[in-house]
Amino acid sequence: MKKQAIVDRFEGEFVVLELDNGTCVNIPRANAPAMVAEGMIVWYEEDHILSIDEIETARREYNMQVRFERLLGKRDPG
Repeated sequence: MKKQAIVDRFEGEFVVLELDNGTCVNIPRANAPAMVAEGMIVWYEEDHILSIDEIETARREYNMQVRFERLLGKRDPG
């Protein structure tokens, strides 16, 4: 069954995914798309990253930017 996770970091030959519950899963880099990067939302199954969820990744990046700008007092997205 495929599941969604965030790419937390790279450790040696592994991509470390963080799940919603805070646990981590190690996926061999060889079983991941070459363009996978930290912070991306991905779909994975067992020990393979199946795809990058580009819409969720963009949404997450936008939300993080808005929060950062609010902290700096730069804008109120309304």
